[in-house]
Amino acid sequence: MNEAGHSEAHFGAYRDFWWNSDFLSLCAARLDFQSRRRVLDVGCGVGHWSRAIAPFLTPGTQLTAVDPDPKWSQANSPWLAQLRDRDIDARVLPGDAMALPFADASFDFVTCQTVLIHVPDAAQALGEMVRVLAPGGLLLCVEPDNLGACTSRSSCSDEQTLEQAMASFGFQLAVERGRRALRQGDHSVGGLLPGLFAGEALRDIDVRLSDNAMPLYPPYEQPGQRALLEAMQDWSATDSAARAETFELFCKGGGDPARFDEVWLQFERDQAQLPELIESRRLTFAGGALMYMVSGHKV
Repeated sequence: MNEAGHSEAHFGAYRDFWWNSDFLSLCAARLDFQSRRRVLDVGCGVGHWSRAIAPFLTPGTQLTAVDPDPKWSQANSPWLAQLRDRDIDARVLPGDAMALPFADASFDFVTCQTVLIHVPDAAQALGEMVRVLAPGGLLLCVEPDNLGACTSRSSCSDEQTLEQAMASFGFQLAVERGRRALRQGDHSVGGLLPGLFAGEALRDIDVRLSDNAMPLYPPYEQPGQRALLEAMQDWSATDSAARAETFELFCKGGGDPARFDEVWLQFERDQAQLPELIESRRLTFAGGALMYMVSGHKV
C-alpha cells in the first residue's frame, strides 16, 4: 500500500455493511479460523476486516495488524478495544505490504481485505504474505473485481444508449489499465487471485464469492442504504485535479486522448444526475459485487 490517507478517503460507514455474519461464520468453519492463534491483518486501516473476523477467532489469539499510514498504525487505535473485549490480544504496527516487517514463518494465518488492489505489485505483496506465513498456515485474501460493477444493470445505466454504455465501460477499462501501467494498483485484481495463489505454490486453493449485496431502492430507509448513498454522493464530486489525474490514467491505459473530453463530459453528466435520481427516488440497483475470498495453505 503506497497511498497515505487512503483509509480516510475511502473507509466510509458503508463498509460496516459489507458482510453477512452468517456467511463469515460459514467461511470461518470451512477454513478453521479457530485453530489459528497467530494472525496477521495486512493493510488494516481502521480495522474493518479485523473486527469482522474477530468473533470467529479463539479467545487468546494474537492478532497483529499493520498499515503504512501513520494515522492508522497507532498503538492506541480505538478499534483495538473491540477486539480486546473479545479476549483477542490485538496490536497495530507500521508496516507495508510490499516489505512486511516480520521474520519468515511468523504467523499461521495471514489475511487482507481490499489491499492488493492498491499496491504497485500484487504478486510481490502476496509473496511477502507467504514468506511470513508458517508451513501449513492459511492465507486468505479478500479482493474485488471492480470492473464487474461497470456492467451491472441499474436504473441509471438503463437510460444510456448503447453507444454511451460502451463508451462508459471503455473509459473505466482504460483508466484501470492506466493505473496498472503506472503501478498505482489494480482495482480488479480479485479476478487474478487464483492464478497468483497458484504461482506461490499454495495448496488447497479455494475461491468463494461474498453473498452480500447492497441493494438500493426507495424509500432508501435502511441504515446500509443511507450509508451507501452518502458514500456515492461523496464519490460523485469531481474537480480539475481529478480530471487531470484521470486524463493521465486514461491515456496510459490506451484511451484515445482526442476522445477524452467527450467521455469525461459523459462521466460528469452521469455523476451530476445522481442527486436528482436519488431525490426523485428513481435510482435503483441490486447491489451485487464480485468480492472474491481466495484462500490457500502454505506447503
